Amino acid sequence: MNSSIRELLLYCARTKPAPQIREIAVESIDWDYFFLLARRHAVVPLVYRQLKQLDLPLATFKQHYRENAARNVVLTAELCRLVQLFADAGIEAIPYKGPILSLFAYDDLALRRFVDLDVIVRKSDVASARDLLLADGYALSKPLTAEQQELLLRTQHNLQFTKDNRRLIVELHWEVAPHLFASTVQGDALWQNLVPFEINGTTMKTLSADDLLFSLCVHGSRHLWERLGWICDVAELISRRTVNWNALLDRADAADSERMFLLGLHLAEKLLEAPLPAEVKRRCEADKRLEPLAANIVAHLFNGPEHVPATSSEIFKYNLGVRKSLSARTRYLVHILRPTDGDVASHSFPTFAYYLTRPFRLLFKNQ
Repeated sequence: MNSSIRELLLYCARTKPAPQIREIAVESIDWDYFFLLARRHAVVPLVYRQLKQLDLPLATFKQHYRENAARNVVLTAELCRLVQLFADAGIEAIPYKGPILSLFAYDDLALRRFVDLDVIVRKSDVASARDLLLADGYALSKPLTAEQQELLLRTQHNLQFTKDNRRLIVELHWEVAPHLFASTVQGDALWQNLVPFEINGTTMKTLSADDLLFSLCVHGSRHLWERLGWICDVAELISRRTVNWNALLDRADAADSERMFLLGLHLAEKLLEAPLPAEVKRRCEADKRLEPLAANIVAHLFNGPEHVPATSSEIFKYNLGVRKSLSARTRYLVHILRPTDGDVASHSFPTFAYYLTRPFRLLFKNQ
């Protein structure tokens, strides 16, 4: 990839103005290629905001920006409606990522691209919340029997619902991430550390900056940091919010997820110049496996304008490498052998059979 295109994307994928943008933009840039790259990484809104003052061929960027902003307004209104729907039924719901993250980390609803709404409820409220969504016109995105849903409630951390021909997508979570994948913020701690946040004139509760940052690093690791937009979320959150670094480092260590946490921070500093305190930098430098992991991620981020999914072996190798201890790696091995919604939606088996067929799906399909 042309180094100018890579540099331009990284300078544009942030809210802070960068004088280098004008210098690079006057060069011979393939704007069609640049748009496809920005779209792949879900950063077109950020890029357009940085470039719109320049005399450049940005009609495609502008259209994408406006469509994204309009969709975000619709999804935000739907989020507020759903939170109130749950509240009226006595169900406390926590908005996660989506519109909340756009405002919490970017202070602008239009600057982040999201296509679904993530809502966390207590595990004991999942059945009631599911029934509310179904009564409201939503449907499970994959047809699942009651037995299959019960299985996923034990093995996974969310169910997906859709409405209006997938124009509305809701992820109903009962955990931020599967607990065998990584310890994040769960159980009583999740509900005790909530902070009030106003959106569309409605005050609701959401994750604190500390909990959100830790969760974003785990989320990025679950998806191999395949999208620059996820790294932007981390960088903007660090730049805009005050976090308790000592407490976060202690949590990462106690949760046996230190490398996973530090990797997200290291990528945010490496690519987007996110400000990190000296102790965090020291820990990043002390972990000699961190930079090779980051270098491999960066190479995949800039391997072209179209996303090429990682192979099963690449996913497996990465997930072992991002975990420092034998116990963390063992938990991951247990996690990947647990049935997913793809397993249960593809065939109707007795519960035990999904555990037996899961290894074969891993071997023969790129999941």
